[in-house]
Amino acid sequence: MECLIFALILFTTAFAPAASIEKLIASQNPAPVGSDVTLFSPPNVKTLVWLFESDVIALTLNGGAIISDNWIPRVTLHSNSSLTLNSVKQNDSGSYSLAVLNSSPVKLTLSVQVPISNVTMWANATDLVEFNDTAVLKCSALIGSHLSYTWLKGGSVVTKGQLSDGGATLTIVGVTRYDNGWYSCNVSNGVSHECSLPLYLNISYGPSNTSMVIVPMRSHYEVGSDITMTCSADSSPAAIVQWMVDGMYLNHSGPQLQLEMVTESHSGNYKCVVRNTVTSRFSSQSALIRILDPRNYVRVEAPITPAKEGDNYVLTCNVTEPAMHVHWWKNGEPLHEDSTTVFNLENMTVTFYPLERNHTGDYRCTATASLWNLTSHPHNLVVNYGPETPAVEGPDFAEAGQSATFHCSAMSMPPSQFSWWFNGFNVGNSSVFTTDILSTNMSEKITCKAYNLVTGKNVTKSKMLTVIEKVSVMIRNNTVPINYKNFTLTCDATIPYNMIYWMKDNVPLNMTHSAVDPHMSYHIENNKLHFTPLTRGDNGTYHCLADNYASSGYDLLVNYGPLSVKILDSTKPGPIVSLTCSADSQPDCDFQWFFNGQQSMAVHTGPIYTFLRNNESQGNYTCKAKNPVTNITMYQTTALSVAAFSFPSQAVVTLTGLFALSVPVLFH
Repeated sequence: MECLIFALILFTTAFAPAASIEKLIASQNPAPVGSDVTLFSPPNVKTLVWLFESDVIALTLNGGAIISDNWIPRVTLHSNSSLTLNSVKQNDSGSYSLAVLNSSPVKLTLSVQVPISNVTMWANATDLVEFNDTAVLKCSALIGSHLSYTWLKGGSVVTKGQLSDGGATLTIVGVTRYDNGWYSCNVSNGVSHECSLPLYLNISYGPSNTSMVIVPMRSHYEVGSDITMTCSADSSPAAIVQWMVDGMYLNHSGPQLQLEMVTESHSGNYKCVVRNTVTSRFSSQSALIRILDPRNYVRVEAPITPAKEGDNYVLTCNVTEPAMHVHWWKNGEPLHEDSTTVFNLENMTVTFYPLERNHTGDYRCTATASLWNLTSHPHNLVVNYGPETPAVEGPDFAEAGQSATFHCSAMSMPPSQFSWWFNGFNVGNSSVFTTDILSTNMSEKITCKAYNLVTGKNVTKSKMLTVIEKVSVMIRNNTVPINYKNFTLTCDATIPYNMIYWMKDNVPLNMTHSAVDPHMSYHIENNKLHFTPLTRGDNGTYHCLADNYASSGYDLLVNYGPLSVKILDSTKPGPIVSLTCSADSQPDCDFQWFFNGQQSMAVHTGPIYTFLRNNESQGNYTCKAKNPVTNITMYQTTALSVAAFSFPSQAVVTLTGLFALSVPVLFH
């Protein structure tokens, strides 16, 4: 020890300081009890002294190292002159110094702290009443040093209340409903922290802000109405609601009172009484309900005879008390005078000169008296008319050995009754008639008779049925139809024929040229229909007919496009942008969206693209429309500006394939 003191005296007196070390660095500070802490010396230093407060720990001199006897089991002096404190204790806290030859000494204050554990929290009470009670929360840690307390509610730092006991106690005087929630205490020091288990403060409050909502809300109600009264209040726990009418309690509790199919006896002053069983506080709200029976005051009267189109007809508003105003309604809309509708006797009657079928509807009259404004129950006026000339639907030709079905319809109120006549006999009495098995000698007119039992009118309509020999006809094609390419339909018949006739959409085609349709280019050769070439104008349903009237149908649909692409901005006020891409195309295009020219990655698939408007969404949006049949692709771009929301556009067309036609469907 004497050698250590002598070396220290020699070190501190023989050399004058010439430079200064910036700072002393520790491997950790503060440090937990039991850990190792290394104090680092400057590099390439051969002569130095380590001190704790005024106590010498160790020194190096001329390549030799000396450690003080009382520090030998507790420290390690490394070859680079750094010093490690092994398994530090709380009393190792303090000031450590390093003196280096030709440098000013530097110091470091080391704090050794006990890690925190076993944090608990408790309260004087957890069930409290608003404004009445004070909450006192206390926190402690069984183990730990240098303690610091932070109070949390729902994960956020508590700013309300008073702290005491160094922050270990939180006091909230006169709690309110906003103090309700989960509380916890976080205890920390420089080396650790621990949070207590949460504790819930349940604050009972109310009732307050009591309100009554009545649906529907009116000055008075008609008998038969349904009325719903809902009472609500801010309360915890939920308040008990009881109902009163004219000062008497009803045998009903709960937030909602429903009056169904009310009568005049339901009139009265209704009150909801709200009570919190914990706070022992009360509140109430009331409303006056008045029920009137319109049948006692106003009703619509009509003649007892049926209303027929063409007759004159009068509706009367019968009011039991003098009315200041009378208004008429039809189907819920105000009724106005016109060339066939006239009001008389201060609107007490409405006369139809004459009745028309569009006068059918529900009629009400509203009468306003000094104490009430009531609307009558509806009177349903049905105008009877017809029948008009029937429409007979069915084939003009039928094959022998088959039956034929016909449908008859006629405008009429009430709906018409029907009867059928064929070959001089009454063969049916419904709107649909199916013949027996037909033979070639049964060609004849079929007649439908429609009659109305109320108007007493009847009308007939006939249709000629021609029975023909059975023959099989079929349309076929041998190539896939391509736009602007030649295409041929062939009509094949199973028996000899004299002539083949072609029709498009039930219109005969000219047998020698296409003048019948300037958009078509075709010619007919024997049993073939040649398109030279095929275009979009050729879309339609084609039939070929043999000269004995047998026929076959073929639907031809031309695929094309897209011819144009448009972007529509259907954005409404608000943060949502909605862009819609459309194209003139058959079939419908497949759509993809790209942002700011990034063609390698689509941001959306489908015609409608909806997204949030923000700074990141500003830029150019491109819609790609591709026809899956024609393989034509077209692009449209629109610019979205967050500031101006302008949408200039430009179009680029890329042709990637031929116009094509869908494979036709062959009907037999």
